[in-house]
Amino acid sequence: MNPVRISLVTLGSLKQPVDVRSLSRWRSNILAITHGDSVAHLQDAEGEDWTYTDQQLEKLLAPAAGAEITLGLINARLEGNFYLRRLPQNVAVLSLYEMAEIVQYENFSVDTFILRTAYELAVLFKVEGRIPATGEFSWAHDDIRGCLFDMCSSKGDIVFSLHRPCLCGACRNQVLEKRVDVNLLPSLDKELRRIHKTLFFRLTDWIKVHPVLTLALTTFLALAVNLASSALFEKAKRIWPWIA
Repeated sequence: MNPVRISLVTLGSLKQPVDVRSLSRWRSNILAITHGDSVAHLQDAEGEDWTYTDQQLEKLLAPAAGAEITLGLINARLEGNFYLRRLPQNVAVLSLYEMAEIVQYENFSVDTFILRTAYELAVLFKVEGRIPATGEFSWAHDDIRGCLFDMCSSKGDIVFSLHRPCLCGACRNQVLEKRVDVNLLPSLDKELRRIHKTLFFRLTDWIKVHPVLTLALTTFLALAVNLASSALFEKAKRIWPWIA
């Protein structure tokens, strides 16, 4: 199975740091991310409420040479206040406007948000053979299932599909109805499990859910360390009497 080549293009100042090198090193059989060109300065938004319209984005971002999907990153409001707009010619634009603060507040990184979106686009490309433009048709479902294709009509709902996202049963059936590589779903399941919070924040979440058990474990460990240190001290005194 050949990975989908995705070129990341930064549009203007993102304000938030994006580790493109880390994203490009992500081990995957489904997608391969590269750092494309950058647009240093953007024209003023042409839409209402300072939004960049699809028509304006089409003029701004052309398909990258050698890539099957071109994904632009922008820190500005998009048409309809969507965080992702899919354009013709397999081009998409992902907005970090409000989204960066939302994901970071829940202890996710902006890179995780970008990677999760890249998988959403890669699956669409693998199954449909292209990226349908926004409004053409969509796999998105209103129900929030932790799935790559959750609608996320409220931007904050994105956090439910950032920690070990999945492909829900209905979306899996849509994939199986198409002619796709037999390894796509097994590889997808395996790779999506690697998208999660860092160990520190996973432990923090566990402590929040199990405060009583955490207190019991902390007390037990403190007693165990105290007994072990006392036993070692007594043994050391017998070996080296001058310690006492």
